[in-house]
Amino acid sequence: MWHRLARKLPSELEEEILFRVPPRSLVRFRSVCKEWNTLFHNKRFINKNFACNRPEFVLTTHSHIYSISVNLNDDPTMKVHDLCVDLHRLRYSLYGTCDGNLFFMYDSYKRGVVWNPLLRKTKLIAKDENICGRSMGYDGSRPEKSYKIIGRCSTNWYHRVAVLKFATNAWKVTHRTSFGEELQSLDSNSRVSLNGNLYLTGYKYPYTGQCFIEMLDFSKEIIKIFCMLPCKGKKGTSHTRMLSIYKGDRFSVLQQCKRTGEIKIWVTEKKIGNGDDGDNVVWINFMTVSRPDFPKLLTPMSTSYFVDNNIYGKSFVLCCNSKKPRQAWVYIVRGDMCKKIKIDGVLCKFQSSFYVPSLITIS
Repeated sequence: MWHRLARKLPSELEEEILFRVPPRSLVRFRSVCKEWNTLFHNKRFINKNFACNRPEFVLTTHSHIYSISVNLNDDPTMKVHDLCVDLHRLRYSLYGTCDGNLFFMYDSYKRGVVWNPLLRKTKLIAKDENICGRSMGYDGSRPEKSYKIIGRCSTNWYHRVAVLKFATNAWKVTHRTSFGEELQSLDSNSRVSLNGNLYLTGYKYPYTGQCFIEMLDFSKEIIKIFCMLPCKGKKGTSHTRMLSIYKGDRFSVLQQCKRTGEIKIWVTEKKIGNGDDGDNVVWINFMTVSRPDFPKLLTPMSTSYFVDNNIYGKSFVLCCNSKKPRQAWVYIVRGDMCKKIKIDGVLCKFQSSFYVPSLITIS
């Protein structure tokens, strides 16, 4: 019925409507007709849909993976999607997300898999007893994305950088030693993927009062400082810092004072383009949260967040845990409103990450 009505529309208008449909609904339309199934394999359409998708949280426990979606309407709501993946006894860990795909290492970190939860598609990563994959991204300097995993090869007490290209699914050990010599003091688990590169927050040691974003460039396979952060503090460890993506193409950074619990959030004024060197990054103050009922973010592995600015106003959405009782929560802050929602079923330790679902298949 819907398709018969849609056939009366010009194909360009039909496509314009479809790419704005949320991906969880859109993926069910693939079997409507041959034209729509073909459209869902069109890279231009898939990328347009991905740019419109709303961020979610992905929660990984010892045996389950959950996706948490939040509707930021007048009365915000939350929905938990149990992705029904039995990972019991695999001893897996989430090492990052890229283009809506999740990268896991398991079996004592000797095996890896890339999984798109929306499409239920997996790609096994070539196994090498001496190599552990660490992060996933792509070379954005080419017309076609060249997806890679960068890891560490440990042999004879030496650590070297290893690179796996998805096109060949084979590891290649480089001449470079571990990135550890180039890395500064990084904030635990504060990392995001943008334009195929991995970005992390950190500070120099000994502490100089400056914090920054460090970038793992997947095209050049090097690590470098991308830009300075607006965060300030007398000690590098006096605050908790976290990085997120804003509007799909900008950075957001959160800093919470460990003593007072006050949270400050900044966003970049302009989008971060592919090949951007970070020289012209300008930060603007997005929001300050100072509430006695707000949690202190002491476990970064279980904490992630994102911010939004729509017709209802500026919103701050946080996923974190409480220790007593052990429980997962989502907090939504907008103006004077602070809504706390319990994530049912998650009563154990978990890892939380920022995630945008997509129809992109990595092959």
